[in-house]
Amino acid sequence: MFTKKHFIQIAEILKNQRIFLQNTNAEGFEKRILHSVESELIELFKTENPRFDVQRFLEASNPSQAEKELAI
Repeated sequence: MFTKKHFIQIAEILKNQRIFLQNTNAEGFEKRILHSVESELIELFKTENPRFDVQRFLEASNPSQAEKELAI
Protein backbone atom coordinates (compact mmCIF):
# COMPACT_ATOMS: atom_id res chain seq x y z
CA MET A 1 0.00 0.00 0.00
CA PHE A 2 1.19 3.46 -0.82
CA THR A 3 1.59 6.03 1.90
CA LYS A 4 1.48 9.80 1.69
CA LYS A 5 5.28 9.72 1.74
CA HIS A 6 5.29 7.54 -1.40
CA PHE A 7 2.92 9.88 -3.23
CA ILE A 8 5.08 12.86 -2.35
CA GLN A 9 8.26 11.13 -3.51
CA ILE A 10 6.71 10.04 -6.81
CA ALA A 11 5.29 13.51 -7.46
CA GLU A 12 8.74 14.97 -6.81
CA ILE A 13 10.33 12.55 -9.29
CA LEU A 14 7.82 13.53 -11.97
CA LYS A 15 8.35 17.22 -11.27
CA ASN A 16 12.13 16.85 -11.51
CA GLN A 17 11.78 15.02 -14.81
CA ARG A 18 9.59 17.80 -16.18
CA ILE A 19 12.22 20.37 -15.20
CA PHE A 20 14.92 18.21 -16.81
CA LEU A 21 12.93 17.96 -20.04
CA GLN A 22 12.44 21.72 -20.04
CA ASN A 23 16.18 22.28 -19.62
CA THR A 24 17.05 19.91 -22.45
CA ASN A 25 14.46 21.37 -24.84
CA ALA A 26 12.91 17.92 -25.15
CA GLU A 27 10.60 17.19 -28.01
CA GLY A 28 6.95 16.35 -27.55
CA PHE A 29 7.67 12.61 -27.60
CA GLU A 30 9.53 12.68 -24.29
CA LYS A 31 6.88 14.86 -22.71
CA ARG A 32 4.11 12.52 -23.91
CA ILE A 33 5.91 9.53 -22.39
CA LEU A 34 6.18 11.29 -19.03
CA HIS A 35 2.50 12.26 -19.19
CA SER A 36 1.56 8.67 -20.05
CA VAL A 37 3.55 7.29 -17.10
CA GLU A 38 1.93 9.83 -14.81
CA SER A 39 -1.55 8.88 -16.06
CA GLU A 40 -0.91 5.20 -15.44
CA LEU A 41 0.41 5.93 -11.95
CA ILE A 42 -2.70 7.96 -11.17
CA GLU A 43 -4.93 5.07 -12.23
CA LEU A 44 -2.92 2.72 -10.00
CA PHE A 45 -3.12 5.12 -7.06
CA LYS A 46 -6.88 5.55 -7.48
CA THR A 47 -7.28 1.77 -7.49
CA GLU A 48 -5.18 1.43 -4.34
CA ASN A 49 -6.85 4.35 -2.56
CA PRO A 50 -10.31 5.54 -3.64
CA ARG A 51 -9.73 8.80 -1.74
CA PHE A 52 -6.60 9.58 -3.76
CA ASP A 53 -6.67 13.29 -4.62
CA VAL A 54 -5.76 13.44 -8.32
CA GLN A 55 -5.76 17.24 -8.53
CA ARG A 56 -3.46 17.60 -5.54
CA PHE A 57 -1.07 15.02 -7.02
CA LEU A 58 -1.05 16.83 -10.39
CA GLU A 59 -0.26 20.11 -8.68
CA ALA A 60 2.59 18.46 -6.77
CA SER A 61 4.00 16.70 -9.84
CA ASN A 62 4.24 19.84 -11.97
CA PRO A 63 6.75 22.61 -11.38
CA SER A 64 5.39 25.94 -10.25
CA GLN A 65 5.96 28.99 -12.44
CA ALA A 66 8.82 30.07 -10.15
CA GLU A 67 10.46 26.64 -10.45
CA LYS A 68 10.11 26.77 -14.24
CA GLU A 69 11.76 30.19 -14.35
CA LEU A 70 14.61 29.09 -12.09
CA ALA A 71 15.23 26.08 -14.32
CA ILE A 72 15.75 28.19 -17.44
